[in-house]
Amino acid sequence: MKENAEERAHRSIVGLIMSNHYRPGDFLLELEIASKLEMSRTPVSRALGRLVNEGFLHKIPKKGCFIPLPTPEDAEQVFSARNAAESEAAARAARLAGDEEVAALQEIVAKDMEAVQNRQKDTFSRINEEFHLGIARISRNTYLEKWIKNIFWRSNIYIFYFDSFYKSTQLDIPQKTPKQHAAIVQAIADHDPDAAARLMSEHINRTYEVLLLGR
Repeated sequence: MKENAEERAHRSIVGLIMSNHYRPGDFLLELEIASKLEMSRTPVSRALGRLVNEGFLHKIPKKGCFIPLPTPEDAEQVFSARNAAESEAAARAARLAGDEEVAALQEIVAKDMEAVQNRQKDTFSRINEEFHLGIARISRNTYLEKWIKNIFWRSNIYIFYFDSFYKSTQLDIPQKTPKQHAAIVQAIADHDPDAAARLMSEHINRTYEVLLLGR
């Protein structure tokens, strides 16, 4: 399906952030971004507003949108919230997922592994979003889905700036995410809510520990 202008602007802005064109504390100026992306201001403005609503950017009236500064306290709260919400979503998905939904998750995992092998950072970011928000949708709980989407995007501030996969140009950095995702999908396919919740919790805790605690 063809992306509309707002979606294209959203992806392009995220790409600029992933490539370190912008850093925490920087303001993202509509006019500058529209010129850089060779787009009109309207889709750029909507994309920035969406990133504010998703929790990825903050906004100051009359000054604009900026990337919030990461702090250890905020990181602990973000990943703790992700753990609680996404573990519950994974358990619900294991109870409720149909065959087509499981097949879609398995397809995401296959793309996940390919993106890591080819070091396709933008693709990997998109697939990671599809995986986590896809499980949230399968949970059949609109509140969980909304909370997870907001917390997921907030956590990306830490992932984009601290994950060695996004920071480094080396090809030999280990990336365990695809195997962890595959194990979670297998638990959902087996309709094992306890295993799905445990594996999701371990996955998110591991991400936090690697990014913020250096373990």
